[in-house]
Parts: sequence; structure tokens; C-alpha cells
Amino acid sequence: MCVLWRGEDAIPGSPETVRMLRAMGKQPVFLTNYSILSRKELMEKFTHLGYDVREEEIYSSATLAGLYLQSHLQTDETVFVLGSQGLHDEIESFGVKVAPLDSEDHVFDIQSLTETLKIDPKIGAVVVAFDINFNYRKLLRAANILSKESTHFLVTNEDPRLPSNDGWIVPDCGCLIESVIKATKRTPTVLGKPNKFAWDFISKRFHVNPERTIMIGDSLNTDILFGYNCGIRRSLVLSGISSYADVTNRIDEVKHHPNAEKWIPNYYIQSLGTIAKCLWSLGLYEPDPDGDVCSDSASDETIEDRVDPWVSQPGTSSANGICHRKEVITTV
Repeated sequence: MCVLWRGEDAIPGSPETVRMLRAMGKQPVFLTNYSILSRKELMEKFTHLGYDVREEEIYSSATLAGLYLQSHLQTDETVFVLGSQGLHDEIESFGVKVAPLDSEDHVFDIQSLTETLKIDPKIGAVVVAFDINFNYRKLLRAANILSKESTHFLVTNEDPRLPSNDGWIVPDCGCLIESVIKATKRTPTVLGKPNKFAWDFISKRFHVNPERTIMIGDSLNTDILFGYNCGIRRSLVLSGISSYADVTNRIDEVKHHPNAEKWIPNYYIQSLGTIAKCLWSLGLYEPDPDGDVCSDSASDETIEDRVDPWVSQPGTSSANGICHRKEVITTV
């Protein structure tokens, strides 16, 4: 959530970087585990914050749920969704019918609850996402629907917490998923990062060459691991979840646990907004006459590669690494 914007404000210089990359012939794709908003709503936010984005370039975990269900459900089947209205709307935009919720009347014992519970036999899937109105009734209904082994069990993402600017711990979808897993003893299909599910759609839709693609994100556990799982290069931005200290800790872990290498980025930069000014300073891009691409809002910090030896060309700047990629996948 802290690559393109933080809260209601764009990361300084990031809209300019996106415009610059597009002007250089790069194909940006925007990938997020955020399932609360539909693509239409996300598009409105992109536009409001000054980003040059096409709706077909946005892949949220809600979009991935719609794509999955569109190809796996029968035409007369519906899906039970634990999530936001935006998730409902996004799934329905793919022609998938969402099962209506039961009455939310208060009950005070299990017998009263089960007597009023109705299970539609046409429900062929359950999707679990961030749901601020998650409750026992929904959990009971989801568990019983999933008792039928042929019912698809999907989760948008496994993130344990949402980013918070005010110090609050905000539990995310991963916490809700665990209760459904415990109740059903089933393993879900995870649609969001770091799993490769999104990569299959993106690579086909945009004819992606992995050798010319880079993943830019703020989380080692989701974004950088996603890039590793997809076989593409990775750049960490330090404007969000993971810090440089997290990277160095992972590098230290490799000495004892070689598997930790998958969480190490090839590059790191202060923020996405840094790229525009650095590409300009390296002579890799000429700013437009108005100077908006390399505005002073971008950080002056250099972005030389400092994550040796996991770079094929040590000493090459992150800007250079991104410049030589055709597709740029960034998390929101």
C-alpha cells in the first residue's frame, strides 16, 4: 500500500515516475493484495492522485478472484463471499453471481443460529477476504458450505496486518482465514502475492518476457518473494513495510539458511519517486519541457545497488536495472 500512495496522498514523485516509464515504452502493471475496492474504485483513486493508469493494467486480489471464478464455476453456480462490497462488485463484473447474505438478526445460542441458517446448494465456491463485518454467523455458514469437498475454497491474500499510520495494529485477511481453515480442515487456494496465480494472467495478457520484467514493491514477504517465485528481478522501495535492516537481516540469514535468498531484492531504492530523477541524472531519460517528470518532489538520494552479491552486474544502479526492463510490475 506504500509504493504508489500512503493513505490519501501519492508517494512524492511516483506519478511522475509512472508517466516517465510509460513514455520510455515500458508497460506498467499494478498488482495489489488489497481486496476492499473494486477495479473501478481503484481506478478512481489512481486518477484522483494523478496517475496515468489504464483499468486493464490493475490486478487486485479481488480481480484475481473474479478471474478464477469465471473459469471454474458452472453458469448456475454462485459464490459465498466474506469481504467488502467492492469485492462483491468486482467478482460480479466477471459475470459471477454472488450469493446473498443471510439475515444478520442477533441470536444468542447455537441452536437458534443453526435453525435459521440456510445453505444454497448452488454455491460452488467460498471466497475469504478482509471483512470488517466478519462474525460467527458468516464463519458457521462458510464452514458448512465448505464441508462439500467439491466447493472451491479461495482466499485473496494471507497478509496478517494492514499498514497503519497511527500505530494501531489492524488485523488483515490472514487472521480471518485461519478461523475458516481451523473449522474446515481444508487448505485454500491463495490468489494474491507471493503466490504465482497473478503471474499466469499478467504474463499472458501482456506477453511478458521474464528477463525484461522487474517487480517493485515495499514488502519482502509478499512483493519480493512474488518476484522470486516468478523468476523476475526485484526492487524494494523503502517507503512502506520492509526496511533496509530487514534486507541485511535476510542477507545474514543466508549464511545459515540458503533458502532465505528468495526474500532478498536485487535492488533497493528510497521510493518509486526516486527513479524519475535518477534516470534523468544518469542521462537515460530526457524530462519533458514542463519538468514534471523529474520534479523536486523526488528524492535526491542516489540509488546505487547495495545488495551485493545478488545482482548480476554489481555496481549497476537500480535505475539502470529498471530502464532495461520492458514490463514493470509494481504493487499498490
